[in-house]
Amino acid sequence: MSETPIFKRKSSVNFSPKEISNEDIELIIKASVWAPSSRNRQPWRIIAIKKDSKKFNALIECMSSGNQSMAKSSGLILIFSTNNEKEFSPKTFLDIGFSGQNAMIQATELGLETHPIGGWDEESVKKVTDIPEYSKVAFLLIIGNPGDLSDLSDKLLEKHNKVRERNPLEQNFNYDEWGKNF
Repeated sequence: MSETPIFKRKSSVNFSPKEISNEDIELIIKASVWAPSSRNRQPWRIIAIKKDSKKFNALIECMSSGNQSMAKSSGLILIFSTNNEKEFSPKTFLDIGFSGQNAMIQATELGLETHPIGGWDEESVKKVTDIPEYSKVAFLLIIGNPGDLSDLSDKLLEKHNKVRERNPLEQNFNYDEWGKNF
């Protein structure tokens, strides 16, 4: 398989709290905002919370316990949310997903690890980051430098060592119609 970032990207659990440079954060955000967007609405709002921010630990507390265990060691958390209630459409979350995927691919290109998460308390995240009530949090993205494997708990080390797999193409892809396998 090709060693391009799209094939190297994985949902990592192994992070280092090493600071991520502002230049790298800017590249990740620039890649993110160049994602495809239905009618160019760009319905995302992205909030970056760096490890040294007073809000970092408060944001960690908003996450499910499993996500807290890996996120606390990261250097950056991006919050992807809807931008404008008036512009909301069925394509909003699709566009935000494209934006997040661009961020993950760019971070991978920079040698960083990423893990998108869906386990958080919506109201708590909004309170910590002053997200308006009308906005919806789409997902959180943990980003960090690769950590030291000896720092991982047994549970996280098992997740880290799990072989990354995808279904065979014929399970998820068809030509012309359902059931016409690849």
